[in-house]
Amino acid sequence: MSVDDHDHPPPPGAQVVVKSQLNVAGEGFPTIPHISENFIPLSVVVSRLVENTYSELVNILETLPAANDTTKKRKFLNFLVHTRQQYIKLLVLTQWSRNANDISKVIDVVSWLGGQKNCFSNVVWALQAVKQDLGGARLRNPDIATALEVFVSGKPRLSSFNYIPPKPLSPQTILHTLRDLNVLLSLRLALTDDIPVPFQSYKIANGRVTFCVVSEFEVDLGIVDDDPNSRFFLIDFRFNFKPMSTITPAIRAMVERVGNEVLTSKGLDGLYDCLQNFTLAYKLLILQQQLLLLANATWSGTLNISYFVERQAIAIQYWSEHPGRKSTAEIGVLQSKILGVRWLPRDFPPETFAIDQDEISAQTLLSQIIIHHIQNVLAAVNTGFLASPVHKSLPDLITPVSDTKLKIRLTPSLTTYLTVEHLTGRMVLEGTTDLIASAEKALNTQTDIQSSTQILVNLRHLSIQREVEDFVNSAGWEVIKITNIRPDDIRQKYGVAVRHMTTMRQRHWIRGWFIVVTITESAINLWFSEFKPVEGGWSIARNEALEVGVLDTLYSPIRLSQLAAAMSARIAFHFITNSLHERNIPYELVLPPPDVHGSAALELPSLEFDSSAVTKSSWAKSAFKLEFIPSDGGEGRNAIIVTGVMEKSSALRSVSTNSPDVILDGQNGRFFLKFYMPASHQILHQILERLSQIERSVSYVNTLQSFNLKLEEVSLSRIIFEYAPGLRMALTISGEGKMKMGLSDMNPHRRIQFFLQDVLDNEGLKSLLAVLPATLPLLRLASYIDSGDVYFITHSTKRYRIIYYAHKHAIDIELRDKDDRKMLYVRDAYGDIPGYKQADMCNSIWNSSGPGLVGLESGIVCEIDVIEDLLSRIHKAISGMTSLQ
Repeated sequence: MSVDDHDHPPPPGAQVVVKSQLNVAGEGFPTIPHISENFIPLSVVVSRLVENTYSELVNILETLPAANDTTKKRKFLNFLVHTRQQYIKLLVLTQWSRNANDISKVIDVVSWLGGQKNCFSNVVWALQAVKQDLGGARLRNPDIATALEVFVSGKPRLSSFNYIPPKPLSPQTILHTLRDLNVLLSLRLALTDDIPVPFQSYKIANGRVTFCVVSEFEVDLGIVDDDPNSRFFLIDFRFNFKPMSTITPAIRAMVERVGNEVLTSKGLDGLYDCLQNFTLAYKLLILQQQLLLLANATWSGTLNISYFVERQAIAIQYWSEHPGRKSTAEIGVLQSKILGVRWLPRDFPPETFAIDQDEISAQTLLSQIIIHHIQNVLAAVNTGFLASPVHKSLPDLITPVSDTKLKIRLTPSLTTYLTVEHLTGRMVLEGTTDLIASAEKALNTQTDIQSSTQILVNLRHLSIQREVEDFVNSAGWEVIKITNIRPDDIRQKYGVAVRHMTTMRQRHWIRGWFIVVTITESAINLWFSEFKPVEGGWSIARNEALEVGVLDTLYSPIRLSQLAAAMSARIAFHFITNSLHERNIPYELVLPPPDVHGSAALELPSLEFDSSAVTKSSWAKSAFKLEFIPSDGGEGRNAIIVTGVMEKSSALRSVSTNSPDVILDGQNGRFFLKFYMPASHQILHQILERLSQIERSVSYVNTLQSFNLKLEEVSLSRIIFEYAPGLRMALTISGEGKMKMGLSDMNPHRRIQFFLQDVLDNEGLKSLLAVLPATLPLLRLASYIDSGDVYFITHSTKRYRIIYYAHKHAIDIELRDKDDRKMLYVRDAYGDIPGYKQADMCNSIWNSSGPGLVGLESGIVCEIDVIEDLLSRIHKAISGMTSLQ
């Protein structure tokens, strides 16, 4: 190997040859070889760069016409930037080329120094190889210790390496040693503070301490010396639960090895955690083996077992052949470090509960899970019955016989029992009738327990269906069986699962309106409905439940005649209640008291709804009352009268009206609103609009009264008030709730009427009333100032400017709120207008102070009542006028 080949160390045993080219003293300096490899002439670099630039430019010029303007500019700019970078590099190279000879010499020197470094490195590695080769020829050092031992005792003490058996211990020695170990263990454990809580129960015997953890394991530990800092050693390990399992030697050796390692690193706490996790895993293994035996024997085809190693859990899927009750239970370790079950049924919320930790039995556990599921299924069926209307009239319809069996009374003469099979999860109804057999088949084809509950209710309905139908046919009305009503409409409109329906009507009634008798879960319900024909059948357009009393009085000729007489009023009133419902306005139909038969009268004399649902203010008491007034024949129309009671403090008492349809009785505190029923029967929006109009008027009057203003005219459409002596404002209220402000021509606020209207529209009446007195003194003064070459300019209700055109001065006035008071800020505005100069003659005013005045050097702050005097002084100082009057 040559010393110039590389500078890496040679492999062991390699022969290193050091060349004789190293300098020898007295021979002079060697000639440094010249390096010329990989050198490229500068002319080649320049020519290639020029050629490449030309080639790229030609390529760009050929492709640019096909692109849009933005792409052309981007491509050309990228080309220019890239070319510039290349020529900058070329410039650097040309500058370096001026010192090419010196740089070449430096390269030669660096190359030569690198070669010399390799030579020295190879010499070092050659010496290292010589040192390794000389190791085999070295003699070992003499064994002085053994020689001295032989010299003193005549023979060395050599280990027997267990080839010579030790002398057996006597029973007394063993007993004495074990007693000593017991004492040492007692002292050791008494002085140890960090014993885990599960290890607090232990016993010491035979030179070992036995920690017994109930329902988990027992472990024997020992010590080898009396050092209190010495660690424990694991001697034996046993499971402490049923079934008792024999630990194989391999598992025992593994437990002993791992346990001693944990004792060394983590102590007793770590040992407990390790053995507890091992015990829990072993319990899961036993459960898995037992479950697999059950799945292949008794529970074949209905039980699926899966074991998840990564999270130490067993998934049991039982009743796997049942489409609706196939459920899962996961057996694993709970947070409390015991085995538990997470029950994951399909129709019930998940539950978690512990299992028996003393005896691991898959059969017992599976029975516990399934019985719990059956109890939940039957409890859900029972709860469904108790929550249904059937229970209200037939409280003894369902009776739990036990947790796993229900007694169902279908009719007074027919009873059946409901149970669930353990293996398959099928529901079973005892009985031989075709209805029961059909219901049992339906129960086992449903996918959720709620459907099962409804099937049992349907079984009850089928048993009483014929009896109800016969009763309806004997009522004497014209019965029309409409069979092509959409089922969705029936469920949506009537709100219950209708098992039988009869439609009845009087011959002279309006087409499409019916009294509908529906057989529900436990009773016969009466509905007032409107049917409309649709493609392929009928649709239930509107319906209303009619509350009645005892069923045998419903079908008497007297009660049916009362129903027919009330129909006309009901049809008219039906539109109003529907509109109230659509607007989510709560209402109450006020019915007459029950008659001698115990049922309420069928006519609807009035309807009440809460005033707070349609009005925001408290001008009226709690409820509005609507009464239906039928027409008196001829050309008269049906009407609705809205009545109510005004609050004593309501501003409505001061509102006047000349309309015969609006009566406001201020003395008695009542109001009456009359509305004629239009052809469309949509009258509620007219009522609400009229009530909103009244509410707005009341709100405006309350606001004006809160400012202690004098009201001169108040009506639902117009309010006139006086806000200052001799100054009035008229507010015209439109139907949409908007107000338009009106002022007389001589009113000072005419100057800012546009801004005041904007405040009224956007900020409300209160803001307008607050602005009026705050701006009145200023606007009164404006009519005197604004003349000749003096201009009073308004920017808003809060910002004003006075321009003295001839003097080139300007004064800004701004209305601000400070500490709940209106203040005016007056300042020199010369800097805001080009060419205007500072009003030095006002400096004394800016620096003055007094009642209601605070000087600010460049301006002044004043209260509202002193603004006239202040502006008079400023005006006098600038214009030279002695008076503004």
